[in-house]
Amino acid sequence: MSAANEALPAGAVARSPEADRWLATVAAMLGMMTPIMASTMANVAIADIIGAYGIGQDRVHWLQTGFLAATTVCMLLNAWFVHNFGVRNTYLFAAAMFIAGSVLGQFAPSFEWIVVARVMQGICAGLLQPLSLQVIFTLFPPAERGKALGLFGFGTMMGPALGPLYGGMMIDAFDWRFVFTGAVPFMVLGAIIGARYLPGKRADAPQARLNWISLGLVTGMIVGFLNGITIVQREGWNDVTGLSMLLASGLLMIGFIEYECRTRTPTLNVRLFSVRSFAVVSLISVVFGMGMFGSFYLMPIFVRTVQGFTGTKAGLLLLYADTVTIFVFPVAGWIAQRVNPVYPVTAGAFLFCLSSLGLSQIQVDTSFTALVAWTMLGRVGFGIALPALTAAGLNGLDRDLLPYGAGTMTFIRMLGGALGVNMLAIILDNRTDHYAAQMAVTQVDTTGATGQLLDSVTSVLAREGVSTFERAPYAMIYFEDVIVARASALSFQDGYLALAVAFGVATLCALSLVGVRREST
Repeated sequence: MSAANEALPAGAVARSPEADRWLATVAAMLGMMTPIMASTMANVAIADIIGAYGIGQDRVHWLQTGFLAATTVCMLLNAWFVHNFGVRNTYLFAAAMFIAGSVLGQFAPSFEWIVVARVMQGICAGLLQPLSLQVIFTLFPPAERGKALGLFGFGTMMGPALGPLYGGMMIDAFDWRFVFTGAVPFMVLGAIIGARYLPGKRADAPQARLNWISLGLVTGMIVGFLNGITIVQREGWNDVTGLSMLLASGLLMIGFIEYECRTRTPTLNVRLFSVRSFAVVSLISVVFGMGMFGSFYLMPIFVRTVQGFTGTKAGLLLLYADTVTIFVFPVAGWIAQRVNPVYPVTAGAFLFCLSSLGLSQIQVDTSFTALVAWTMLGRVGFGIALPALTAAGLNGLDRDLLPYGAGTMTFIRMLGGALGVNMLAIILDNRTDHYAAQMAVTQVDTTGATGQLLDSVTSVLAREGVSTFERAPYAMIYFEDVIVARASALSFQDGYLALAVAFGVATLCALSLVGVRREST
């Protein structure tokens, strides 16, 4: 639909030329793909940001946690924006927010401003994720949506696949700051196309009211918990500030549930969780969110900080692992339409559990091929499970609850992603310190393997012409680096082991739903 045309009444199908509809779909695809690409590009740069600002996992995780938290909250704002401003204006506002955040990230004077930039990009992602599918369902009749969804799905799969490689190449060729603006051309192109072909606000559309109380309660709950858990792991469980934030988060959660039960315009319909199948699948969705975004977070940091990969090599690893989803998603969609969706969800959770168990054995010298293979197995699990996950949750719902179900499932999965990245960062930070201290106290620099290593390093330095006075200090510096690398590898093992346990529980939860009735249509 061109910009000159008015949006159609509710339920009508746009009578735009075929090319216009496909151009609108391209704009929707770019709007969905670009924030995801930017997110995975930033993950490849985390090692560089740690070095640039001298920070640890207790702070750097906010690059991803802030993005996911902003995405989660702003998904609740999507309906209000679309009702009051229309699809086109909402898209353009989100695109402007993304571009502004990207430029801020490029020129940010401090780490805190980089986090603000990531939050701005997350706001864009939260507004555009639901909106993009709305465009397709508005412009295409049911018989033609399959082709549009195929193009849309291809774009959303290629975003996370190409993002790490593109970001890694930007880091190696220019500087890590360019990962923030590298995706801007895609968003600019989407905005140019969208400004002409996306539908505008309907003339007869009623003004929607935003439930500010619900939004404030859920925002405070999420931010309070993420901040509180970060502070207590850094300062200890006797820290008043951290404990106060966790307590406030708990009280806000109780207030949110109570308010949602009473209000006539709930943001999230808590009655959904009284249905056993939906409650169980919601727990599984949290785990899938943790695994999806947690794995995007862990692997780039491991290969760049522990194994010393270049940005391009790290991007290639993730590209090889992610491309398998291009072939898995179409098959998974076909399967989900023909069997009880609980079965592919169970299979997907089990495969990711196996993938995490394999990666829980990674070492400093684990081969590139092994890392790709184990990561690819997890991506196969995601590809099998995700198309069926929402359907499994909706199966047992009454018809009056169905309109709330899909949006709530997406919100929960994104919330799980924010929680997962936060918790994995805590594991990496704490366990690295634990293993480094444990190994340091057991080393004796005159006998055994420690002495042999120091003698070997000293001999190499001597052959290279290093003076006698400098050999011992350089050898000790190298030895400390070895300990840190080994401690880091062990902490990543613990992180993947935690994911394996979580997905093992998710597999059992999914199996418990076998036999639950399917919702008739």
